Amino acid sequence: MKDLVKVFKALSDETRLKILLIISKKTICQKGISKHLGISDSAVSQHIKVLKEAGIVTGIKQGYTVMYIIN
Repeated sequence: MKDLVKVFKALSDETRLKILLIISKKTICQKGISKHLGISDSAVSQHIKVLKEAGIVTGIKQGYTVMYIIN
C-alpha cells in the first residue's frame, strides 16, 4: 500500500506529469527536459528524484549523460 501511495503522490504534481509525458514520447536527459519545460536543471532534478523513488522512471547512463525512461 505504501508503494501505491508514493506513486500517487509523485503523480499529483503537474510538472511531474509533464515530465512523464515528455519521457513517454522519447528517451531524454535532464537538460533536455529543463529546456523543454523552461525550468531550471535543479528543479527537474528534484522532480526526477521523486519519480525515481516512486519507481516510475529509471535513469540509464550513456557516457556522461543520464537518459530517463518510464518503467
